[in-house]
Amino acid sequence: MTVLAELKNLTKRFGERTVLNDVTLQIQEGEILGLLGPNGSGKTTLLKVLAFLLMPDAGEITFRGETVTEKNSERMRLESTMVFQKTMLFNTSVYNSVAYGLRIRKMHKNKIDEEVSKALRLAKLEGFEKRQAKKLSGGEQQRVALARALVLKTKLLLLDEPTANLDPKNASIIEEVIANVNRELKTTIVMATHNMFQAKNLPHRIALMEDGRISEVGTSTEIFGRLSKTLASFAAVENTFAGTARISEDGS
Repeated sequence: MTVLAELKNLTKRFGERTVLNDVTLQIQEGEILGLLGPNGSGKTTLLKVLAFLLMPDAGEITFRGETVTEKNSERMRLESTMVFQKTMLFNTSVYNSVAYGLRIRKMHKNKIDEEVSKALRLAKLEGFEKRQAKKLSGGEQQRVALARALVLKTKLLLLDEPTANLDPKNASIIEEVIANVNRELKTTIVMATHNMFQAKNLPHRIALMEDGRISEVGTSTEIFGRLSKTLASFAAVENTFAGTARISEDGS
């Protein structure tokens, strides 16, 4: 497969704290890559680097074969978009919220109407155009944020815990939307999650993260089949009790 983006020996610090530590990773065009790890493992920071919102302190990023620098990062941002865990919406209609990015890009109104309609269909929000975005449920708001990203048709879509704090029904809809977008539009998706079931079923590959490092990369079958010490600790499947089993007088 074609490599869309590549991180080589990437390090990112905030003050004295190293958040990403010597990260090397390839993202293949057309795949869904899951970043699996506990809170604080560096998943969100890695997404922001891939969105070209943060530049590394050391290491190299290449995107579509071009090295990303301070000089070209603004242009590169047009090819990548990120949906944050905390949904941020404008105090306006769903249509205006989704159309905002296209208006900034000075697209013709007829084309904006067409693209917004497509994005809302993909996000299962047909008929929501005139509704106030901030008055929707949490799951619906997350789908508006997703549609706002989809309408830009970037090469890379980055999702930070896209189903966090959502009820099972809305989480299932979001997961279906992600799968459909990848299948229909061939969009490359990198999503951060600490949901074990989601990581097993949705991504094509998983990068297992711990303390700012990537410890393993592979398919879900490979990652969960090996059940490394890192995954076992994170998944809480380690034996946390020690002792001796004996049969009591009543046979229990």
